[in-house]
Amino acid sequence: MRSSLVLALLTALTVALAACSTSTAASTAPTAAPASPISVASLAASAVPIDSPSTAASASAEPPPSEIAAGPSASPTSIDPCSLLTQDEASGAVGAKLGAGVSSRVDQERVCTFKTGTTEVKVIVAPPAPDAATAAAYWDAERGQVPAGVNIHDVAGFDRAAYGSGAQGGFSVSALFVIKGTTFFDFYCGLKACTEANSVSAAQQIVSRLP
Repeated sequence: MRSSLVLALLTALTVALAACSTSTAASTAPTAAPASPISVASLAASAVPIDSPSTAASASAEPPPSEIAAGPSASPTSIDPCSLLTQDEASGAVGAKLGAGVSSRVDQERVCTFKTGTTEVKVIVAPPAPDAATAAAYWDAERGQVPAGVNIHDVAGFDRAAYGSGAQGGFSVSALFVIKGTTFFDFYCGLKACTEANSVSAAQQIVSRLP
């Protein structure tokens, strides 16, 4: 069962940066890197920190990740992402006092959002793979398609992990993408990015609490 992983989420990171360049976060994706259906659906309410009617409309026009990547049988994980990271840990990662985590769903993904103003941290957990080998194979295939010039690099200490970040117009975002066994999750920070070290520390806490 595939999930919205590195390539799709990094494309969405570009969408988020474009949105961050305006105070309304309503700009569209750059023509040089059109957002995939997975990235738009997954990150419309995740990577773009301020709700954007235009983004939401584009997301609703595309098939959800379950239809594209995993087929209609894809089911959200039973894991509550808000059980994986505390409010204090999320606040420490981004360097700002955040509100309590709020659980939601974005298509087939479960999301926990810690937020204050336009600064937020999200833990996004995707539907699980049927087995660890399938998860790793999918990661490797998608990781190999990341375009040259995208600011992402692999991170040691997990089954698979990669950290990406970017800045534009005084705003910054970051995301750490991780596989642990059959579980895919994304640790996202914006409009203020989390450092790689802080992201890895938060991801280690998340992994320690996964079933």
